[in-house]
Amino acid sequence: MGRVVFGAVAGRGGRRWVVGVVPWGVAAGAVAWCLVGSWRAARLENYPWNVWTPIGYGAVKGVFLGLLAGWCAVVVLRVVPVAWWRERGGVAVVRFAGLVLSGGLLGGLVPGTVRDFMGEPQPRTLYYFDGPRPESEWYWRPLLSEWLMCTVLPALGCAVLLAVGALVSVRSSRPERFGWAVPALVGVGLLFLPDWAASGAPEPVGNGDHVNESASAGLVVLATGLGLLVSAWVVWWRRRPRRPVGPASPGLTPPRSSPIPPRSVRGGG
Repeated sequence: MGRVVFGAVAGRGGRRWVVGVVPWGVAAGAVAWCLVGSWRAARLENYPWNVWTPIGYGAVKGVFLGLLAGWCAVVVLRVVPVAWWRERGGVAVVRFAGLVLSGGLLGGLVPGTVRDFMGEPQPRTLYYFDGPRPESEWYWRPLLSEWLMCTVLPALGCAVLLAVGALVSVRSSRPERFGWAVPALVGVGLLFLPDWAASGAPEPVGNGDHVNESASAGLVVLATGLGLLVSAWVVWWRRRPRRPVGPASPGLTPPRSSPIPPRSVRGGG
């Protein structure tokens, strides 16, 4: 079974369905969780020196969760029997979008769900200054509200955007180009994100911890953006067209040396 799946996916027809899925997951995750961070930052009016930080941390969190969602989508495409991509037109496209959506939702939903239901009760959105709550005050409504707003909705949005991007790659004549173009665009966006997100926020005030927290968030965002740019460059470098190795023209080919005559001819005896 493993050889059949690998051979079909690695073949000319099946491989096309998985090219470009993971980069679109990175972009989709960055957008989805950045929006969650923006929503969270809008609720921190009483904490102005840190108001942009959830936006940056949300985007970085989305990059890694989107990467996980993209890989889960690829795994689902490889595990499911591969005869589906031989189907005609719209049936195969719908099946492909459903598989990518399922895998992406699984990858984006599981980590946050385990953290919310198995970890320590911690209201990250209800009250900023609250510490861990007792279990009697956390489970049911507060937990479900936290799980829905910060885990389910961004994971669903990431999966939908991932499926749309994967369909764009499938319909493209050169799907491999998205492997470096999409991460490069996300990396450039992260480089400008700290300045854009903090443009409408007050200057950092308070003690040193508050100022350092804002600065450390900016460094995390910039480091993630530079990492995406480097990875995009590596992918582009490995997939760039190679020039054939050999002489430039037949005229530059060195003449072949004449064969050495036999000893009997040279010496006469």
